[in-house]
Amino acid sequence: MDAFRSFVYELYIMVKFIYLSAKQLFQEACRTVKPLNDPINRREEYAIITGGNRGLGFYTLLGLQASGMKVIAGCRDGRSKQQLFENLEEAGIPADSVEWINLDLSSLNSVRNFAKVVTDRNIPISLLINNAAVMFTPYGLTTDGLEQQFAVNYLGHFLLTHLLLPRLIEAGKHHRYASRIVNVASDVSYLGYLELNDLNAKFFYNRFVAYSQSKLAQVLFNEMLHDRLTQNNYPVQCYAMHPGVIQSNWYANERFLKIGLRIFGFLLKREPVAAQRVLYTAFSPELENSSGCYLSDCKVTTPATDSLCPSMRLKLWDATHKLLDIKEFGKV
Repeated sequence: MDAFRSFVYELYIMVKFIYLSAKQLFQEACRTVKPLNDPINRREEYAIITGGNRGLGFYTLLGLQASGMKVIAGCRDGRSKQQLFENLEEAGIPADSVEWINLDLSSLNSVRNFAKVVTDRNIPISLLINNAAVMFTPYGLTTDGLEQQFAVNYLGHFLLTHLLLPRLIEAGKHHRYASRIVNVASDVSYLGYLELNDLNAKFFYNRFVAYSQSKLAQVLFNEMLHDRLTQNNYPVQCYAMHPGVIQSNWYANERFLKIGLRIFGFLLKREPVAAQRVLYTAFSPELENSSGCYLSDCKVTTPATDSLCPSMRLKLWDATHKLLDIKEFGKV
């Protein structure tokens, strides 16, 4: 893409992003979080959450722990692990009530090692929350040669779900409820466009486009996953959801977002409140017959336009299998 066309396209994307952000901002100010009707008791069941060390993920983890679930948090060793246990201590939660297993979603080997630790222990997984993400990062490739945002936000979770599906099926067979997979996506998926011939953004990269593409891919994955689960009559349900526009330090590296947060931050939901939306998706009995759906503000809503195109879903599904060298999804 020549320099002028690239500039015009980036300007177009920025205008669209600002428009969607402003729209979301004022919608968020008018929204309330739908609470679960009854206390949740899922004692002795296992839940896995990726990136549960801070922010939205950590407050979601607290809700899982409060339900009685045995929680496994997958995040990186070093600072992320330290942050997890510091936050648990600050919240007054015993450190031994949450299990940490090393997981770096930017490394396919790390994802495989994480899944192997879980499967070797024969743990039945009732709930998988694909929460971890990176946002608006400069262009860079992972050790596997994959664009960072696409690798962490989409490919890593795709591979993890594939590897853990037998454990989710096992739990669904023996518990009162079907197992659930929650894909924490975003309404920014409405800005996404999948360039299937350039998923690694070798020819053009814009950090907003890349983030939107990764979130759109999550929504498409959720729909294809639902089709597969239904076709095989597996006792597993899956959902993609938008947690809302949240007060978060994620915006600290983007000047215009940081300024906007200072001015309009009071309109946004705090992370503990937004986590209730994730927990609603994870536990609400109202969603029992809505597997495969996309939720925004705890309501089933129409997903991004591209996610309604069966050919796009199938093309992405096939391309992902090829990238990850998966022969048949869920067959490990």
